[in-house]
Amino acid sequence: MEDVSQNIAQTLGAHPTFAKLSPETIQAIASVSRMTEVSPGELIVREGDEKTDLFLFVSGAADAVRESSDGETVVLNSIAAGDCIGELAFLDGGSRSASVRATTPCTLIMIPADALQNAANAPMVIGELKGALASVVVKRARSLSDEMLASLRKQLEIKTIQNQFGYFLIFTIAIYMISTTLFYLVAEDYVQDIYDPGFSWQTVVFLAIPCLLIIRMMRIPLADLGIRREGLWQSLRETVVICVLITIPVAIYLVWFKPESAGNAPGASVDTFFLIQYFLHTVVQEVGSRGLLQGLFQKFLDDTRGHRAVLLTSTIFASLHLTFGVDAVVITFFASIIFGYVYLRQKNLVGVTLLHYWLGVLAAVAVAF
Repeated sequence: MEDVSQNIAQTLGAHPTFAKLSPETIQAIASVSRMTEVSPGELIVREGDEKTDLFLFVSGAADAVRESSDGETVVLNSIAAGDCIGELAFLDGGSRSASVRATTPCTLIMIPADALQNAANAPMVIGELKGALASVVVKRARSLSDEMLASLRKQLEIKTIQNQFGYFLIFTIAIYMISTTLFYLVAEDYVQDIYDPGFSWQTVVFLAIPCLLIIRMMRIPLADLGIRREGLWQSLRETVVICVLITIPVAIYLVWFKPESAGNAPGASVDTFFLIQYFLHTVVQEVGSRGLLQGLFQKFLDDTRGHRAVLLTSTIFASLHLTFGVDAVVITFFASIIFGYVYLRQKNLVGVTLLHYWLGVLAAVAVAF
């Protein structure tokens, strides 16, 4: 029996909580404590029990559980070797707030509250023990408070995302309605020339209005739209290289292989006005498609790799070119796939905007000359 008491005293003295106690207090606690073995599935303490004994896990694992209103068992947390259970009940004398069930064979040190009351120098021993346990309870309460605060913040974030998704859904529907309306106008011959700058700018304005509203309503920062200094020069360098590589085969085609009769197609007039207004169009399109649409798809779909966001953005972007014909839809779809992955890599709108602009200029030059 003396060996068991000495073993318990050594175990308590090595524990962070009990190590703060004086040797005399540890010895007094060990003299009334006992080692106990618990089998898997056995209850160590029961919810609502009035006993205030204290337990220290020497080995094994257990779960703290509570019964829900519908009779189901809810696991609150896991308990491992080195953990104490029953501190709160020991401190305030209240009933057990949860049950603890062993999940593996467990070895415990049981500190019986009643026996401790009858120990030598009981008031001093109990007072010192409660002081050590109080610091543990306070730390645990602070940890739970932090967890609850983090949980509340998470719930607020989820609520915010839900509201934002509602705005985004309305925005996407508006985009499709505008696209369908423009196609209807062309199909009904209300628009004589789809390449007319007036019609082109009306289209851009119609699309820009819902984009600006969503950016304002969702309070999206410019950095989330890809308008940032970070990665600017890298995106420019990479895009310039891509543009040069693309220009070389186009130039070879125009100089040596393009039939002379293929030029001067209707609507393909490349001049200073075209270059300026097309650049402005490109900026608006990329802010709306890559910066806004692709970014929001990634956010709401939790699409870390971005594949689905690129595909969905390309589908919407291509549908906006339906007024220019099926060929334009197919070309812009695959071009948008390229733009989407360039933006995924660079995370900066400058590079992809320049690439979009230069490809459009090359296409216009290939048609016009």
